[in-house]
Amino acid sequence: MFDFRSEINFLKPNIEIDFNKVCDESSSYKLLLSLLEKRYKVNKENIELFNGYSSAIYSLLKYLDSKYCYIYSPCNLEYKEASNNLSYETRLINRFENIYLPIKEFSVVVFMNPSFLDGTYYELEKLFEYWKSKNAKVIIDETLIDFCGKKSNVDYLSEYDNLFILKDLSKFYSRKNLNIATVFTNNKNIEKLRKFEPQNKVSNFEIKYLEEALKDIKFSSITNSVYIKNRIELEKVLQKYSFTDFMFQSNSNSILLKLKNITSEEFEKQLFENNIILNSCLEYDFIDESFVSFYISSLFNIQGLKKALENAF
Repeated sequence: MFDFRSEINFLKPNIEIDFNKVCDESSSYKLLLSLLEKRYKVNKENIELFNGYSSAIYSLLKYLDSKYCYIYSPCNLEYKEASNNLSYETRLINRFENIYLPIKEFSVVVFMNPSFLDGTYYELEKLFEYWKSKNAKVIIDETLIDFCGKKSNVDYLSEYDNLFILKDLSKFYSRKNLNIATVFTNNKNIEKLRKFEPQNKVSNFEIKYLEEALKDIKFSSITNSVYIKNRIELEKVLQKYSFTDFMFQSNSNSILLKLKNITSEEFEKQLFENNIILNSCLEYDFIDESFVSFYISSLFNIQGLKKALENAF
């Protein structure tokens, strides 16, 4: 079977770890924070670590404590779940139609950049001006930005006190169970966030793994190069068929395809019969049965998809 369901980087950083020694080491974030500072050009005093992506989302939304939460969607569903569970009035903005819809003052806004499923990278200057005019508390999720090498929004941290940049590090650094996420924000916010967080919340194993991954200075550029090449190849394979109505211009690790003359269920069924596995994306907001998504995979898998499509269509 050729699997196109994984959000996790199929490339691996060059690391060697003796986990028996890790058990005997004392837990410290100093080296990890220094490596993150160097990698992401953010002062280590402006970085907070969390025990996983969900933990970071819930902690941040608890801290921001507003009445309204506007989520630019499609988006990772954990934001909507956390917003609803924390008694926000959750409102969704359809990115596909209009990202400039009005929001209420002092609201929380959530924007993934690059975006989830379609991989679109947005220039956010105009939106930042509007958010600031509304005194919004802004969460920019840059989990996927490492896959494309686009410019981060960290420069806005010095300009806007209510900006929080969140990253799930498991996706890019190739380990599904790497329970480390980061939030970048100003010193004042970091101090307040830490009041509600345990001092030792990330395991030695995860700290050591991420430290070694960040030390592989070639990993980021290699991943960017391979993903660009493989994304172009996957786009070529999909564009030649009549079932393709529209393909979003992705800058990330996934491709979102709008189908014509066939439903996503039927499309996925035909591919499964030819040894290709896809995730259904119907659970996401503003996604209907005309959409299918592919995560970028190896050239070997893409060649397998090419043969399957030739056979099925």
